[in-house]
Amino acid sequence: MRHFTCAFAAAIMLTSTSALAEGGFQTTDSCTDIFENASDIERVMLGAWVTGYLDSVNNTPSTLIRVDNAATVMRNVAAFCESNPQATLIQIVQASQKNTSETAGTKANAEAFLNQFLNPSADRVALTAALKPTEADIRAIYAPELAEKLIPMYEGMFTPDAQIGPKQGQTQVLVWRGTTGSLRDGNPVLEDFPGGYGDVRPYLQGDYPIVRFKFVKPGESIGMAFDGLVHVNGRWVFMPKPWRALGG
Repeated sequence: MRHFTCAFAAAIMLTSTSALAEGGFQTTDSCTDIFENASDIERVMLGAWVTGYLDSVNNTPSTLIRVDNAATVMRNVAAFCESNPQATLIQIVQASQKNTSETAGTKANAEAFLNQFLNPSADRVALTAALKPTEADIRAIYAPELAEKLIPMYEGMFTPDAQIGPKQGQTQVLVWRGTTGSLRDGNPVLEDFPGGYGDVRPYLQGDYPIVRFKFVKPGESIGMAFDGLVHVNGRWVFMPKPWRALGG
C-alpha cells in the first residue's frame, strides 16, 4: 500500500481527468482498495466525510472542515487501514466511535437499552413490541431471498403478549457486539454468536451493529440468551435466529 500523506491542498484543483468523475467509493469498500485507487480529490472527500460522520455519531459540535484537518483525519484512518487491510472504511470509522450509551449502535448503547428490561417494574410486553422490525428493516439486513422468508416469520413471532426479559435473580446483562459486515466476512467476532449465523453469512448485508446478549445472575455467565438485536434505520430491532427461515 502506498503512503497516503499526499499534498491535500493540490487536490482542490478540479480537472476533467479526475477520478472523481469516473470512480468514487462506497463506505463498505475495502479500505485498501479505496486508498490505493482514490484520487487526491477523493481523499479530501474521504477526510471530510469521516469528520462529519464522527461528529454525528459522537454527538459533538461540528468540526471545522479544512484541508489540513482532512489530511490529519486521513493519516489516522490510513494508519489503521495499514494494520487492518481487510477492513472496510465504515468498519474503521465505526471503531473510532465513542463507546458511550448515547452513541447509537455501540456496545454501551446496547447495554443501556437492554438494562430497561432489568427493571422489575418495566412493561416488558411494550418494550418487546417496540423491537418488532419493519419489512424495510428486514430487507436492509438480509438479501431478498432470505428476507422474503423472514418477514412472515418475524410477523408471527411478535404476538400481542410476546416479551423477552430476565428470569428471577437475573439482574445483569452480558453483551457481545459485532456488525453484519464483520459476521458476513467471517471475522473472529462470528465465534461470539450462535453457529447458525455461519449459515446466513451469504445473506447478510451492510455493516449494521448486531448484538447477542444474556440476562444473568451476578457473577454467572449462563442465563437467558438472545441474539439478533440489530441497530437499523435509527433504532434497535429484534431479529433472532434468522437461520430458522432457511429450512432443512
